[in-house]
Amino acid sequence: MQNKVGVKVSEILELEFFKNAIVLCGEKGLDNYIAKVNVMEVPDIIDWVKPGEFLLTTAYSIKDDILKLNELIPVMKRIGVAGLGIKTKRYIEKLPQSVLDTANAHDLPVISIPLDLSFGDIISNILTSVVNRQMKVLVQIDEFNTRLKEIMLRGGELNEIALMIEGVVNAPVAIYEEIFKDYVCVAEDRYRTALNDIIESIFIKKTSKSRQGYGRNDIKEHEDIIDGVTIKRLMIPIYSDDISYGYVIIWDVNNNIPDATLVMIEAATSLIALNSSKKLSVYENENKHKIDFIEELLSSQETQQMRAVEKASYFDFNIGHIYGVLLVSIDKTYTEVAITPNNAKMLKQLNSKLISVVERLHRFYKGEMIYGNKSDRVIFLLGYDQSVDETCMKKNMLQVGEELLKFARLENIHNKISIGLGRTYGDYKDLYKSYREAQRSVHKIGLSKEDNKILHFDELGIYRILSNEEVQPEIQQFFIETLGNIVAYDREKDAELLETLKMYYACGCNLKRVSEEMYTHYNTVIYRIQRIKEIGNIDFSDPNVSLNVHIALKILDVINLDNIIIEKNEKESTWKR
Repeated sequence: MQNKVGVKVSEILELEFFKNAIVLCGEKGLDNYIAKVNVMEVPDIIDWVKPGEFLLTTAYSIKDDILKLNELIPVMKRIGVAGLGIKTKRYIEKLPQSVLDTANAHDLPVISIPLDLSFGDIISNILTSVVNRQMKVLVQIDEFNTRLKEIMLRGGELNEIALMIEGVVNAPVAIYEEIFKDYVCVAEDRYRTALNDIIESIFIKKTSKSRQGYGRNDIKEHEDIIDGVTIKRLMIPIYSDDISYGYVIIWDVNNNIPDATLVMIEAATSLIALNSSKKLSVYENENKHKIDFIEELLSSQETQQMRAVEKASYFDFNIGHIYGVLLVSIDKTYTEVAITPNNAKMLKQLNSKLISVVERLHRFYKGEMIYGNKSDRVIFLLGYDQSVDETCMKKNMLQVGEELLKFARLENIHNKISIGLGRTYGDYKDLYKSYREAQRSVHKIGLSKEDNKILHFDELGIYRILSNEEVQPEIQQFFIETLGNIVAYDREKDAELLETLKMYYACGCNLKRVSEEMYTHYNTVIYRIQRIKEIGNIDFSDPNVSLNVHIALKILDVINLDNIIIEKNEKESTWKR
């Protein structure tokens, strides 16, 4: 779009200076915009041309191989060359028909320049027209931005901004907010219902990532059929600090919006983004108070719980209802990399998308929901009436998690978050238990190699015990005593004994299956199992010993093995912490 702040080839030909110029071919490209002028007098000119350039040539460098233009023209079109001005009757008499056909096929206008026009005069006249046009557009941009600033300084909202744009383009306009999933639409009554449905289907109720093709500073065109008429829809992205805040959407019902006007609106999108940025600041301020309330409520300290209860009505918390905690956590892989400016920016973008997901969920959820955002997580309190069955509450919480994950897929962050759910509690004093349960569920997801991103505490099985913070020192010691020798041996010899042992239990103690699953020779598996017995002092025929080993392997899913320090006791020839 930046190259459209220039003059069309057709407008140049209307100048008195070019009255004797003749269009040889490529008439469909006469609306191409000229932003610069270049001279083509070397064979490798393609290496130097830029989008929006009008090329001038005498064809001297290719006079003996004029058919080379059949190769150059498609490349020029791909680069974005506006047109080609060539002086015929000097080094070439006329262009071959094949060259004319190629230019027509690629809509690249080729202009025959009179011999008496010097390149210097041509360049001067074209650039004067370009500069005049650019100055006019810059003045329009300045005036537009001034009006926009006035609206914002007096506290105007998106609807007033949309009204201003609608007055400029004389066409229906909508402004869509990416983060808060909200929009305003300014249009005549005959269009309003259809346009609202289009916006809802594209952004609010979408079930696929249809917006993925839009990029920064890249106006995209689409077509909508309204009342049987095909209307062009223009999508202008709103960006600031590399964060997408939404789109200005224009339906060109009269098919007469000048490109310069679109450039003017595009140039003002960073100002429009300030409106959403201001709204985000208000949101973050309100969220700070909300998250403080939630964290006090979910504390195990009675004094903090009481402080939260005093503010309960302000945050719509009903003490008489049953609540459960749903925790959305950004995976540590992403939160721990925010140590450089680029990574910090990435995390900021991720957080804004997470806010967008949460706001979308809140928009559609009809039940009782209180939530607060922190830098790396979102805490939900889902409320239910005392009459609701516990099974129904659990089912509903899982449905909310699935719905949230579906919205996260639309923002392409579903693989960057984990969703843990705690049980429901009727007494607010016990809600901290639900929060801890949700945290333990998230922790289990992080340790698991499976793709499942949602987990309820009830599904943890034995991990409900193993993930308890109070028993962590004991289970680590139990693991070291049971499998510490094998871990230490693996670290020293890289023998893969622990992996073989895990596979041994996963395959129901079937050595042949272990061999197949690990792509390892059967005899090698037998040898490793024998070494496991010797080094770990393990008797698989003893049910108690086998159970201890199995539990120790389960412990691997709740501890970080890299943090377990195991040392060899040379005197006793054993391994210990």
